[in-house]
Amino acid sequence: MKRTSVLQVLGGASFGLMDGIICALGIIIGVAAATSNTTTVIIAGVIGGVADAFGNSIGFYISHLAERGVQKHEKAKNKVNHKIYTREKALLSGIASFLVTVLTFGVLLIPFVLLPIMIASSVSFAIAIVALAALGAYVAKLSRESAWKTSLWYACLGVAGAVVSYWVGSQLKVIFGTQ
Repeated sequence: MKRTSVLQVLGGASFGLMDGIICALGIIIGVAAATSNTTTVIIAGVIGGVADAFGNSIGFYISHLAERGVQKHEKAKNKVNHKIYTREKALLSGIASFLVTVLTFGVLLIPFVLLPIMIASSVSFAIAIVALAALGAYVAKLSRESAWKTSLWYACLGVAGAVVSYWVGSQLKVIFGTQ
């Protein structure tokens, strides 16, 4: 079995980071807006994090296996000589996605353990946007694209997710009269 490099599982890790940040930030900001209750935010964040991590890792693993099947089919049918994903790469990418998603949720929930809810929401938001911008810069470096544009794009995606989640949480607070 060939040794899988760190770069080969980067896809799983970057997917876990991007999805983890967007999903965690959405859950945290939305639940904080809907309930103003730190305990509820932490509970929703932990449950959402575990569910998201399993969904990401299993989805990423199955996606790689499906792509592997397509690659093997094309190689056999068209005599195309291109690289085929290994099962090891698929598994390691899935594991990387799981671990990074769980870590992301954990990091974004730490402020809620230590700070009042409004400050915690702001700190988590700031951490998420900085992490997305850093991921954007790294991806831009690998693909030889503009680091500023990619960082800004990634950060804007995070802001958009947070704004929509905050709005939904605010509307649910009005509908259900939660405090």
